[in-house]
Amino acid sequence: MKRILIAGATGYLGRYLVKSFKEQGFWVRVLVRDRGTLAQNGPFFSPAVSSIVDDIHVGDVTKPNSLTGACNGVDYVCSAIGLTRQAGEQTFYDVDYAGNLQLLREAERHNVAKFMYIHVCKGEIMNNPIVFYKQAFTKQLHHSTIPTPIIIKPTGYFSDMSDILKMAQSGRVYLLGSGSYKLNPIHGEDLADYCADAMNANTVSELEVGGPTVFMHREIASLAFKVLHKQPKIVYIPHVVIKPIFPVLKVINPTWYALASFFYEGMGMDVTAPPYGKEELKDYFHSLLDINNS
Repeated sequence: MKRILIAGATGYLGRYLVKSFKEQGFWVRVLVRDRGTLAQNGPFFSPAVSSIVDDIHVGDVTKPNSLTGACNGVDYVCSAIGLTRQAGEQTFYDVDYAGNLQLLREAERHNVAKFMYIHVCKGEIMNNPIVFYKQAFTKQLHHSTIPTPIIIKPTGYFSDMSDILKMAQSGRVYLLGSGSYKLNPIHGEDLADYCADAMNANTVSELEVGGPTVFMHREIASLAFKVLHKQPKIVYIPHVVIKPIFPVLKVINPTWYALASFFYEGMGMDVTAPPYGKEELKDYFHSLLDINNS
């Protein structure tokens, strides 16, 4: 039985990773800051996993001493560590780069055979603080002593599409440009299954993956209105209106600049990848509505 450490196990994707790796026969240790959160359901329907983990290591990737022994006796590491927004004093550098690097060094000390890192699709051509530190870590991973580095690059999560449904509920959806850029987002459970499959395979080092259906952005907006039984009201914002805001935002609030520029870049290009999975966005939207109405 292969033994794996999953870091970021209480996040949206991390919980599904625990479930998928267990279903594929792995012994699973999790790295968490608070063991109590494992018993709670996570965001966007992600499950409680306390009953299925085999071992718990309490630690924080921003505190290197707390990681001692986390990789002892495991064959593989899978890191879903990363900030979706800056919280408190922790920065994107602290977590996405330095934190993952500390975990990588611990994995090297224990001769871990494979280290899987969850990155973002098209990260190599993006230019914003969030992706910069993720991309910087992937370079460290490629140059590490780990025999098999694996970098998973999903297009985007269904959970990210929740904001479009919220806008539709409020009456209007705002999109950049003409809304014609393409995206095939993936459900967290499908992505976790893909990661477990990739860990079991003799795989290449970098893998892009998306969900089963490719949409234009305006089609996602229209789908949100359709499940709400509302007439679509979509406002298209020209790029030239938004772009001049970024230099000012960078000075006033670097955190909001990092987040806004990340989404701006993602919305300003096609972000598609080979399709995988069975979950459809329409069903996910309906699930969100069922929860909100219950």
